[in-house]
Parts: sequence; structure tokens; C-alpha cells
Amino acid sequence: IGRCPKDKLFKSYIQLELQLGEVPRCRNLYNKYLQWSPANCAAWIAFAELEASLGELERCRAIYELAIGQPSLDMPETLWKSYIDFEISQGEYERTRALYRNLLDRTKHVKVWLSLASFERDSILMEAAVDETDEQAVRDATE
Repeated sequence: IGRCPKDKLFKSYIQLELQLGEVPRCRNLYNKYLQWSPANCAAWIAFAELEASLGELERCRAIYELAIGQPSLDMPETLWKSYIDFEISQGEYERTRALYRNLLDRTKHVKVWLSLASFERDSILMEAAVDETDEQAVRDATE
């Protein structure tokens, strides 16, 4: 990797170490991979998803924050979508709103506005469903 770094080589080596259960080595390899190719959104996303799969949510968020702070990215829309989807999956609606505001500061693209509107609609429905479930649980407990 040191003499002739390539995407495929990094991916294969990381996959091997992951199969062996060597998470610290995977983290080290991702660090080297991203030093070599900091614009590679797929690598940032894969690293963040690894941390999320391990339950390291704050580490996952830190990786996403480092990624969106990069001056140049090859596919920033996929990175932002992945980060937003992660926060939605965690039920972190305020963090998701903050991400959308941050993204809208950078771009005013119509798809971002449509995605935000869709998120707001869905979040209202999800919050209403949670409230209804909580009310049902209280009723069941008092009976």
C-alpha cells in the first residue's frame, strides 16, 4: 500500500482485516486510505458505516463531519445523503434539520429543498406515530 496505493488494494485489504475481526487495523487502513484520497466520498461513507455498524455513533458522526469539511469531494451529494440518512435512522431529527440547513448554506439546489420538504412531512408523521404509541402504552399501563 505504501509504494503503490490503489483504491482496489485498500478496499481488499480493509475487507480482509474486517473478516479477521481486526477493527483497529481497519481504522488505521481507512485513515491511510483517506490521507491518500481525501476526495473519495465512497471511502468516507464506508468508514462511517463501519463505525455505525460497531455502535460507535459519535465516531461515525465525527467521520461524517470531517468528510463534509473536505475542500474537494468527488461525489458530495452521496456523502450528504448518507449522513442525513444516518441521522434519520437514529431518530435525530434536530441533527437532520441542522444538516439540511448546513447543506442549504452551500447549495440552493431544488433537489435539496424537495428532500427537506419530504423529510419534514415524514418526520411529522413519525413523531405523531411515536406520540400515539406512547399514549397507547400509558393507557395499557393504567388498565
